[in-house]
Amino acid sequence: MEITTTTTDQTPRRKAATGALAMVGFITLILIGIALAIYAARYVPLALNRLGTAAVSLSSVFTPAEEDEPALEVVTVPAETVFEPIATSTATTSVVATAPVTTGTPAAPTTPARQPVPTTPRTVTVPVTVPPPAPHGLADLAVDITATGYCSSTNPDSFRAAREVPDSEYGGFKFAVRNAGTNNSGRWDLAVELPTTPAVKKTYAGQRTLGPGDRMEFTLCFTEPRSGTNRDLIVRVDSGRDVNESNENNNSDTAQIDIER
Repeated sequence: MEITTTTTDQTPRRKAATGALAMVGFITLILIGIALAIYAARYVPLALNRLGTAAVSLSSVFTPAEEDEPALEVVTVPAETVFEPIATSTATTSVVATAPVTTGTPAAPTTPARQPVPTTPRTVTVPVTVPPPAPHGLADLAVDITATGYCSSTNPDSFRAAREVPDSEYGGFKFAVRNAGTNNSGRWDLAVELPTTPAVKKTYAGQRTLGPGDRMEFTLCFTEPRSGTNRDLIVRVDSGRDVNESNENNNSDTAQIDIER
C-alpha cells in the first residue's frame, strides 16, 4: 500500500503576515517613544525643578521712632508797671520881644510828672518740647505679618498683596518688627518657615539694634511654593532668647495663604 503525502508551501503568506505585524509594532514603538519624549520635555524639568532647594530673598526698611510733637504750655506773664507818656502841647502862642534879662538865675524848665499805670497779669501759650526719657528697663521685640501675596521675580520689589499665589508665581509676604519696650534691644535673630518643596527653615542672625519705638519692615519672596490651601507662613524673632525682654509672647506670628499649582 502506497501512502501519498501532499505538502502545501505557505511560507510566503507567513512572511507577509509577520512583516505586517513587525511594521505595526515598530510604528507603535515610535509613537510611544514620541509621546514619552513630549512628556519628558514638558513635565520632567518641572519635577526636577521642584525637587531643588527654594531660593529666598529678603529686604528691609528701618524706621526710627517718631518724635513727640511739642506740647503746649500756658505761661503766666507777671504784672508790670508802665508810665503814661508825657503830654506835649501843640497850641501856638504869640511871642513878645523883650529886652534880655541879664540879672538873676534863669528858671529851669518844668517837666510834667509821668503817671504810673498798673497792668494786670496775662497768660501766653507757648510750645514746650519734652525730651524723650533715656533708655531704661527692658526691650520688647514684637513681630506682625502685615500682608501676604506673591512675587513675579525673586526681587522683593515685585511683591503684590493677595490672598493666594497664582500658578507660575513665587510666594511672598510682608512683616514688621518693632521694639515696644523702653530699652535698646541689642542684636537679634530672625527665623522664617516657608511652605516650599522641600520645606525651608531659614535664620537671619545679627539684625540691627532697635531703640524704643524703632521699627523694621521686611519683604520676603521665595521660589518653589508648595501647592495647597492655607499654607503656613511663620516668622519668629529672637528665637535664641538673646534679648532680655519684658514680653516673650509676641515674638512669633503665623499667616495662611493658598498656593495654586
